[in-house]
Amino acid sequence: VQTDFMPFDPTVKRTEGTCKEKGGAAFKTTKGAPHILLELVKDHKITEKVLNDVEDLGKRGIRCIAIAKTNAKGTWKMLGLLTFLDPPRHDTKDTIKNAKGFGLQVKMITGDHVLIAQETSRQLQLGDNIYDSERLPLLDPITKKKPANLGRDYGDMCLVADGFAQVFPEHKFLIVEA
Repeated sequence: VQTDFMPFDPTVKRTEGTCKEKGGAAFKTTKGAPHILLELVKDHKITEKVLNDVEDLGKRGIRCIAIAKTNAKGTWKMLGLLTFLDPPRHDTKDTIKNAKGFGLQVKMITGDHVLIAQETSRQLQLGDNIYDSERLPLLDPITKKKPANLGRDYGDMCLVADGFAQVFPEHKFLIVEA
């Protein structure tokens, strides 16, 4: 029986549920970005294998979601990876081509893994210059304001980028503002 639920949160990149078995033992389950769940699981023996699998699948445009569960001691254990394809809509490539024909610059901004973004960009002929969120600023944690130097320090990077991957929702706002 499910006793608690945390919906997917794009800033923590996972969802979590708490369940109770008929016999009374409670456990938690979670699904989300593999690198996030690896931080929960803390099993160094599987880290390299999981990351290699995610990379191999990502190069082919296959997305992965990791699944984990707590044991009786509350320790997280990796259960596996779910894979799925989420290709661009059939008309996306033509829409981008038409937008470029009108002189617009098209950028991809996604929370997906960099490898997925690169493969999607290749399919859509957007370009090879995909950055991850490590290069991007965040809003001020106290005031929630954008950096005063946003355009000066990040504007050129945003102009030359073909896209950004592994971003949080606030990154999307800041990319457009820059």
